[in-house]
Amino acid sequence: MASESASGSATTGVGSSSALQIREIVQTSRNQEVWKDYNMCIMTDGHKKAQCKFCFHFFAVGSNTTLKNHISHPHCEVLKAQQNQNPEAGQTTMGRDGQVFMYNPDYLREQFAGLVIQRGLPFNHFDNEQTTRVFQNTMQPRYTHVSRSTLKRDAMKLWVAAKQATIDGFANLNTMVNLTTDIWSAPHNLPGSYMCVTAHWIEPSSWQMMKRVISFEEFSSEHTGKNLKYMLEKVFVVYGLKDKILSITLDNASNNTSAMNKLRLKYNPPMGGRFYHSRCVAHIINLVVQAGLKVPIVNQMKEAFKQMLKDVFKSGEKNRRRYIKICHDAEKPCYSPNWDIETRWNSTFEMFESGLKQQITLSHFHDILVSKNGRRFKKFPDEYWGRIEMLNPLLAVFQNATVVLSGVYYPTSPLVLQQIFFISCKLSDLELEGGVLSSMVKPIKRKLRKYFENMPPIITCAAALNPCFNVSGVDYLIENISRDLEFADDGFATRSVDYFHESFQGLYNMYYTKYGSHQTQSTTAEGSSSQKSRDPLSRMVHGLTQHKQKKARGDPIMSSEYEQYIKTDFVRGLQPKDYESYDVLGFWKTKENQFPVLSRMALDILSVQASSVASESAFSTSGRILSIRRTRLTAESLEMCMCLKDHLDAHERRQHTTPLELPLDVEEGVFNDEVQMNEATQLTDQEIALDASSDGSFEEPPRDYMLSSGAEDDETQDGAGGSMSHGHGQYTYY
Repeated sequence: MASESASGSATTGVGSSSALQIREIVQTSRNQEVWKDYNMCIMTDGHKKAQCKFCFHFFAVGSNTTLKNHISHPHCEVLKAQQNQNPEAGQTTMGRDGQVFMYNPDYLREQFAGLVIQRGLPFNHFDNEQTTRVFQNTMQPRYTHVSRSTLKRDAMKLWVAAKQATIDGFANLNTMVNLTTDIWSAPHNLPGSYMCVTAHWIEPSSWQMMKRVISFEEFSSEHTGKNLKYMLEKVFVVYGLKDKILSITLDNASNNTSAMNKLRLKYNPPMGGRFYHSRCVAHIINLVVQAGLKVPIVNQMKEAFKQMLKDVFKSGEKNRRRYIKICHDAEKPCYSPNWDIETRWNSTFEMFESGLKQQITLSHFHDILVSKNGRRFKKFPDEYWGRIEMLNPLLAVFQNATVVLSGVYYPTSPLVLQQIFFISCKLSDLELEGGVLSSMVKPIKRKLRKYFENMPPIITCAAALNPCFNVSGVDYLIENISRDLEFADDGFATRSVDYFHESFQGLYNMYYTKYGSHQTQSTTAEGSSSQKSRDPLSRMVHGLTQHKQKKARGDPIMSSEYEQYIKTDFVRGLQPKDYESYDVLGFWKTKENQFPVLSRMALDILSVQASSVASESAFSTSGRILSIRRTRLTAESLEMCMCLKDHLDAHERRQHTTPLELPLDVEEGVFNDEVQMNEATQLTDQEIALDASSDGSFEEPPRDYMLSSGAEDDETQDGAGGSMSHGHGQYTYY
């Protein structure tokens, strides 16, 4: 691009390979009317140049007339583009890609508000004079100071607009909405509780799972069923959902059951409300696991393992550093422990898993501690390591089920029966093997039976809408799970299958009355069956195939849409490994014309959540937003932060991640990096040897130096406050 210069010398624009580099930008006392649009730059060759603040082109500094004409005529390409496109718009410059970039202060503030909300930053993040000067001097001279109140006001405007867009979207939505909800107590000794309500639905045009946190309201009254009903009704009214709710997923608290019974009586949901209340399966899984871990021999082993970890990591800073040094010298991994908390999902599995990864070094170092101070440290029995190796595969099945049933962007309710089948298979295998750990099978089965016999029919109907199972596959799963769980009543499986058929057929008839218009023609699918294997997944696939073939031989010719679906094997030849990743939504998207009524059922039912993780995961975010440094946030501001963050994350399809800063817990990967990078504190050989004069006893370190997040404190808070966590300890609620 040609440049203008008073002396006629050539100058280069930004991006030219021959451009000189700016060494320094200095102040000038020359005509400010002209130079307000230029920077006085000292180049790397020592000469001075004038740089246009809009297009970044350089000019000789000899003539103010040339500089003035560049702006006023204008010759500046950016200013010309601004005048041609929209004279009322903000300041424009040439972007790095060569395109015209328009500076809009209102848009910048909107982006700042979104950044602060998504990252969980304080509203005064940009309310700083130095920040303003840096932006003005290096990026945009017309940048104006953004105060805390301005940013908060901008964020509130974004939330009001997003909330209204959600309300309007629900009004135009031609499908049912399913909810999850739970209650959270504020941390840091702050009074009050908050009720989170999350909406889930499938977008009819794209068949994508959608999720929004639509309410995070302060719940100051007593947590009775009556008050819970009142809080939920407020959400129904605000978002116009009174006649759009198919199912609400909550945990097993009695007040939740009471609230759902009251709502069922008032709103008279379809089929007597049998689909209205769905219990959180993730909570059930945790209760089932805890029932097995409370068996005396297993609990004794768990507590001994936990004590060994405390001896190594929490008996003193010197001990901790010595262990790090031993791991480094032996070139072995060193992981911080995942402390076992009863109400933290899968925490026992995570504790054993991280311990097994460093079994050699843990055992070696703990034996040293015991040899030096047997009065304080008790030896961890060697046979416990073998038992833990046998136990962890069982706990891994529960851990995997929790993770699978906690998804955001795929249907989880059709997968519940499959995961219970995997669990029951593993329990039966462990019981057949016998041994010490078989004693924990009976209490686990007892607890699992209690849930399975009261399992909401929405779970079986959702599974039937998964073509991998279909109706006959659900029959098979119910029968086999009932057998593995050893129900005393021989007729339980038959009654359960009959109740499922009644529910599914009744649901179809209801949708057929509303959407049915014609019958579809029959189609068939071809393929080969899977081979039987001891692997639970292959075992399930083989059994499903055999069961479907047996049913097909005795079925009459297909006529209606319902009959065509239930009598067609759509996944014949599908490999076992493909069952878990099968795209159920994709299947129904392609079958809308063939199965118009069933596809409408799928649109409503498949968005029912198997767990309340969607609401509970918000508590992890809220605990970081309402941090020890932000305890003065009002209830309205906290709701705005929570709901707007989820709304912004939804546009980027990243609601399944936790983009806020990591909690105070030291993650095992961070600790391992510290060791592998040789950044741990180095000790002398004399320090490595345990000081006999100290008798192996070391001073308790300050809390700031402790490796973990403080297991004792977590236990106290979790036990008293009923906290709940999920997965790898990501979600911790106080």
